[in-house]
Amino acid sequence: MEEIEVTWWRAARIWWSWAWRALLWTIPTAVLFGFAIGFTLAALGLSVEPFTPYIQTTGAGIGIFFGISAMKKIMGKQFNGFRIVVIKTADNENSQIEV
Repeated sequence: MEEIEVTWWRAARIWWSWAWRALLWTIPTAVLFGFAIGFTLAALGLSVEPFTPYIQTTGAGIGIFFGISAMKKIMGKQFNGFRIVVIKTADNENSQIEV
């Protein structure tokens, strides 16, 4: 297995592959969630303001979930002669992820 250089072009292609998938799933889900919550609160005659932090937290959770799902989807996908893989580099079971 040959390791190749990470170029701006390759990074941009990987980012775009992730971004459009994440947005494709997040936006419709968030719109449907927002509509359902808004409709329900309006039908019950309740104001949205007291529920705003919960609605925003749920929206962020939706975005995070679909962002991770999109990343999982592109890992292993072919990109003109290369693909993203996860390779174990240490035998230590307690190894930390470096950020």
